[in-house]
Amino acid sequence: MDKLHNYQGIEGRFHQCRDNIKEFYEDFHAKKSVNLVDIVKKQLNGNTSANKDFSHVFRTKTRTELVRVSAAVMGIEFSYAAETAFVSPTLLKIGVEHQHMTLVWALSPLVGFFLCPILGSLSDRCKLNIGRRRPFILLLSIGVIFGLLLVPNGEALGYWLGDDNFQSQDMLDMSEINSLKNITSIYNSRPQSSHSWGIFFTVLGTVLLDFDADACQSPARAYLLDVCLPEDQARGLSTFTIMAGLGGFFGYSMGGVNWDETEIGRRLGGHVKAVFSIITIIFIACVTFTLTSFAEIPLWVLANKDTKNCGGKMALSKSYGACDDDKTINCTDDNKQGYSG
Repeated sequence: MDKLHNYQGIEGRFHQCRDNIKEFYEDFHAKKSVNLVDIVKKQLNGNTSANKDFSHVFRTKTRTELVRVSAAVMGIEFSYAAETAFVSPTLLKIGVEHQHMTLVWALSPLVGFFLCPILGSLSDRCKLNIGRRRPFILLLSIGVIFGLLLVPNGEALGYWLGDDNFQSQDMLDMSEINSLKNITSIYNSRPQSSHSWGIFFTVLGTVLLDFDADACQSPARAYLLDVCLPEDQARGLSTFTIMAGLGGFFGYSMGGVNWDETEIGRRLGGHVKAVFSIITIIFIACVTFTLTSFAEIPLWVLANKDTKNCGGKMALSKSYGACDDDKTINCTDDNKQGYSG
């Protein structure tokens, strides 16, 4: 086989790998009888034959359950704290001038001005079986994670892509400094470091982090309201606010720890990288905690014929066990006439 590969070269290895993947897929399809295209279509269009129980939506939530649903906003506030505390010093360090700092911070609100209404409209019309809010929480959370990774590592990525690094020239030989004139000539003759790639990746991470963290709060709050009864919404929103405050407090407090003196800080590459790495892990845990809390009622369930006719309760009670007593729910003649008309 090695001789055959040597004879065929890289192209032969590519074709062999392609044939192996094709054979594996055919075997998997024959054994499982699964059509991946149909699965994707069902997820996009809504699977009306699904049989799920959404009774949890119609019961009172405990405080612990509300904390779990609100955990995502705690992770968002952790990321906000890291951004506010470290983005500006990081940008100044790699060469962004003071007068350009406000322009960097203005990019995220500008992007949000155009995209947030579109994302909100798409969320309201989302027909995925997993619901309308959780797909957007997941999507925006991925953007936050990329931002948390790019901001502390943008300078290193810039050096990897060819940015100049003249840090070795920062330490001048004292024997060369004989007069003020000599100091001036030495300083003027030193080449200025270029961090174009580093600035690009750091600014990109800042925009991703700021925009996605801000935009993610809306579907997170809507998800809380969707899975709670009206009488639980006040407690839910208060829990949501408390979790946000705790996330901000602990997030800013993490910056007060001297991570350079700890084993974690030394292993992760310094104070800033340690803080961002820990907050990234906390953010992923918080978002996962929220996304796995309660199943949402898909839009196609809310919009089907029986749901429109009876305010949503009859269809859910008959098909998904949402209510204990189906007989207590009746449709009025006006509703029937309104729907049929």
